[in-house]
Amino acid sequence: MAGGGKHNNASAFKKKSSTVTQHEEENSLALVLRPVQDAPIISSYNDRICPLLDAVDKLRHLMITREGIQLPTIVVVGDQSSGKSSVLESLAGINLPRGQGICTRVPLIMRLQHKSIPQPELFLEFNGKVVQTDEEHVSEAINLATDEIAGLGKGISNTPLTMEVRKNGVPDLTMVDLPGITRVPEHGQPDNIYDQIREIIMEYITPEESIILNVLSATVDFTTCESIRMSQMVDKTGERTLAVVTKSDKAPEGFLRRLLLMM
Repeated sequence: MAGGGKHNNASAFKKKSSTVTQHEEENSLALVLRPVQDAPIISSYNDRICPLLDAVDKLRHLMITREGIQLPTIVVVGDQSSGKSSVLESLAGINLPRGQGICTRVPLIMRLQHKSIPQPELFLEFNGKVVQTDEEHVSEAINLATDEIAGLGKGISNTPLTMEVRKNGVPDLTMVDLPGITRVPEHGQPDNIYDQIREIIMEYITPEESIILNVLSATVDFTTCESIRMSQMVDKTGERTLAVVTKSDKAPEGFLRRLLLMM
């Protein structure tokens, strides 16, 4: 009986430990992205940096880049179905449009602002107007705004859509999500869809003020990855390129070794 009791206790402890480990893994990213806002170092950061971020966003809103004045920008690039949406959803804590084929059809400027407010506030700005939405309907609102900017169907446009997220716990930063790279046009897409996407991406990642966030799927061969090739064209030393690897649970054998060789 005593032995059976020990066995049951061990099983219960093992099960509990597994549950705790799983819980910790699920919340690890949330903990990283949710700093203690009241800590002195964080408060000092917010007091000094947030006004600068606000100033940059106001300048971006004035479209001064069209005059040749470049602004510091985090540009998110990746092949189609690389997992860009999952990365951005983890940062913003909201659902973005999903589906087969190309989902991001216009440059999506995501402005995240940490605000100690009871309910998140979400706004979309495009074509000279501002539309308020919420977490439940933001994905649908983005699709409707995209259709108004780029038209119905699967075509793309270089006219940006700005989304402002004011929410407790999100990092204060601004990113630009660009259409996923595809070489083969889908039904309803123009034959030169690749050239159009490439032109948009190169426009955003070429300035030295841009930080390139390259989202890579572990299921593809990095040596043939189009987004890496584009990044290397404008940032040969990799000084302003960051890589995020997604779908690591589906990585083939030897993936880690190949990844280390590239670093």
